Amino acid sequence: MQVNEALSATRQTFKFSDDNDTPIPWASGQLEIMDCILNRCAPDMRQRIHVMTPTQYGKSLAVGAAVSARASIMPEKWAIVSGTSEKAQIIMDYAIMFSLNDPIMRQKLLVDTPLDRLRRERSRNRLTYRGNGEIRVFSADSRNRQELGNALMGFGAPNVIEDESALIPDDVHAKVMRMLGGSKDNFMMKIGNPFNRNHFLRSYHSDRYYKIEIDWRRALTEGRFTMDYISEMQEEAFFAILYEVKFPEEGMIDSKGWMQLLTDADIEKAFSTDLPALGGRRLGCDVAGGGRNFSVIVLRNYNVAKKIYKSKEPDTMIFAGNVIHMARQLGVKDGDIFVDKIGLGKGAYDRIREMKSNALATVQQPLPVGVAGSEQPTDQTRYQNLRAEMYWRAKEWINHGGKLEKDNDWYQLAQVKYKIADSSGKIKIMSKEEMLREAIDSPDVADAFALTFAHYDATPAFTQAQQAYTQTINPDPYS
Repeated sequence: MQVNEALSATRQTFKFSDDNDTPIPWASGQLEIMDCILNRCAPDMRQRIHVMTPTQYGKSLAVGAAVSARASIMPEKWAIVSGTSEKAQIIMDYAIMFSLNDPIMRQKLLVDTPLDRLRRERSRNRLTYRGNGEIRVFSADSRNRQELGNALMGFGAPNVIEDESALIPDDVHAKVMRMLGGSKDNFMMKIGNPFNRNHFLRSYHSDRYYKIEIDWRRALTEGRFTMDYISEMQEEAFFAILYEVKFPEEGMIDSKGWMQLLTDADIEKAFSTDLPALGGRRLGCDVAGGGRNFSVIVLRNYNVAKKIYKSKEPDTMIFAGNVIHMARQLGVKDGDIFVDKIGLGKGAYDRIREMKSNALATVQQPLPVGVAGSEQPTDQTRYQNLRAEMYWRAKEWINHGGKLEKDNDWYQLAQVKYKIADSSGKIKIMSKEEMLREAIDSPDVADAFALTFAHYDATPAFTQAQQAYTQTINPDPYS
């Protein structure tokens, strides 16, 4: 244990500073993580460590500091395995930063790239030191899982950090464990947020693992967050997972990590039959070509949505005419008509645009909006694509008091599922193709409803004053 004690003490001698030469102010939880890596074991000597902290706590920063310090001193291989190459690169970036900014580690670096260029680019998947220490990153998003397994076995590292471990598939984790099996003396740290009930949950319940569990309350006392920030994040998605560090309850998530966007109870709570419609109007138009699917038009105001058209009419030009007619009858502005423009929808959308362009040849105003769910979302840090952003806005609209005119077709919303797309933490909505493989029919009404959220608008926030105000508003003319 003398070597380990000496290594643990070395974090006092390294210059852990950022690129502005500012020393890093470590929280006590970060120091716990660092000491487990520097010692290659927990305080009770276990070499399996399970770490859960809130997102943005600084766990990747702590890992990058400790791994670079350990690898610069000891002739060891360290593998960083993450769900995506981008996420794995975060720890490598920190390892490079600390290795360049600390004079002891910088002297140990063994690189074929000039240090100033390394500082600028920081785009490496491998870092080596003169004492035969080495760090290498691997991503579980490899298109060829077998290739990833071969790369891991070829590297043969006895020391592994799984970053956002819950987002690493079970089969990839199994390959990591097989690599560790090649060394009698091996070390594993699994770190992340409890997104899935997979191997990350099993290790959480295993006595083999030493646990470091830090929720937002401890992070708050350590100065990592402010109460204002926590209060704000309590309104956001996945607060229990990202800040309470709690696994989803059994039954809330399936074996592939999918969760219901809305439950039957959520939908029934939103049902209304006599609520006057407030505010501007939007049309969501989902186009089908017959068969088992329906073409659907949904009308949504500020506070209530209703299905106003559903047909198996295979002629998309007839559907385009119906959209124009209903928009005119309801007084919907052209820029508030949202049409699915993918596949069969493209013809209908093009026809709608053509008809509106002809009608507005001398008038400058927005034309109907074509929507492709695969397009980039407004918030690219939170959503995988526009489809995810639209559906999440729909969920928030209902959760904040938006109402649905009672109709059994709204139960389609309970068939829509979401998950964390990868270790980037972005929200993903199950695609129509994936739903079909799961024997789920295309949610035509739900899709038309989601289209009305392609552009942001305020979510309902009902107060007594607003409820009273509804009595002065003319009811929806479409009945």
